[in-house]
Amino acid sequence: MTAEGVEVVERFNEAMVRGEMRWDLLDERIEVFDHDIPDAGSYHGHKGVAKWLQEDWGSAWDSYEMEPEQVVDAGDTVVSIFTITARGRGSGAETRRRNATVNVVESGRVTRIDYYSTPEEAREAAGLAALSEGG
Repeated sequence: MTAEGVEVVERFNEAMVRGEMRWDLLDERIEVFDHDIPDAGSYHGHKGVAKWLQEDWGSAWDSYEMEPEQVVDAGDTVVSIFTITARGRGSGAETRRRNATVNVVESGRVTRIDYYSTPEEAREAAGLAALSEGG
């Protein structure tokens, strides 16, 4: 991956922190695979991303915040590690956990996102399993 791919993911993350969606950074044919939701399947295009974030993943939460920690160039992909703090829609219970995505960036836009419930799963998927926690 190039520095451009890392920059695209960082800009996308910064927007998410502000509660904004940067559709211009997502390819219109983007594919999302959520490995955290059992049997979620895949999501395609901008409509698929909206369904994933608002209905499937997002429907469990009354509110959530994302805190980016690290963006790592993994060769053909970019790994983004972040902490999610969320309040359950029905329970009101707050949870805080580290998650990660593996992103493919082409021509300045994200074309694929694989969402994982742990940074270790994402690192392994990106071929960085031997990489230390800090690197």
